[in-house]
Amino acid sequence: MSNKAEELSLNEEKKSSKIQWFLFVIVIPLFFAIAIALVVMTMSGINVFDLAKKYSGDIPIISSIVSNDGDKEEVSDSVFSLKATIEDQKAEIANLQAEIESKQKDLKASQEEIDKLVNEIKALEEKEKEATIKLEELAKVYETMSAKKSAAILSVMANKDSIEILVKMNNETRAAVLEKMEPKKAAELTVLLKAEENKTEINNEG
Repeated sequence: MSNKAEELSLNEEKKSSKIQWFLFVIVIPLFFAIAIALVVMTMSGINVFDLAKKYSGDIPIISSIVSNDGDKEEVSDSVFSLKATIEDQKAEIANLQAEIESKQKDLKASQEEIDKLVNEIKALEEKEKEATIKLEELAKVYETMSAKKSAAILSVMANKDSIEILVKMNNETRAAVLEKMEPKKAAELTVLLKAEENKTEINNEG
C-alpha cells in the first residue's frame, strides 16, 4: 500500500511540474509578447482591431463571427432598401389612383354633357314632330276650303310658310290651289315646291 501511495504522489508531482513548466515557459511569455506587440503597434499608429478583423478571415471560428456581423449589416441594408421601394410604390399607386379619379370625373362630366345634348335633341325632335302634326292639320283645313279661297290666303303669306302647307296637301288639291293663283306667284311656289321635294328625297336616301 505504501509503495502505491508513493507512486501516485510521484505521478501527481510530475503532472504538476509539467503544467508549471508549460505556464512559465510558453503561456506567460506568449501573453507577455502579445501585450508588448499590442503596445508597440498602438504607439506606431496601427489600428489593432482593424488588423485583427482583416486577418480573422483566415481563422474559421473568428471568420464566422465577423461574417455573421457582415451578414447582419447586409440584411439591414436590404430591409432598408425594400422599405424605400415599398414607399416609392405606394406613392406611385397614390398618384395613379388620383389620375384615375380625375379621368373618371372628366368622363362623368363628358357623359353628363352627352346626356344633356341627347335630351336637347329629343326635345327638338318632339317639337319638330308636333310642328309637323300641326302643319298636317292646317293643310287639311286648307284642303276643306275651296281652291280659290285657299289660293287667296296662301298668296299673301310668305313663300316659306305657303310651301310648308302646300307640301302637306295631296297632289290634286295642291294643283287646284296653284291654278287659282296669279301665274307669277304660282311659278315661284312651283319652283320652291320642286326644291323641297328634291331635298326630301335626298334626306330619305341618306
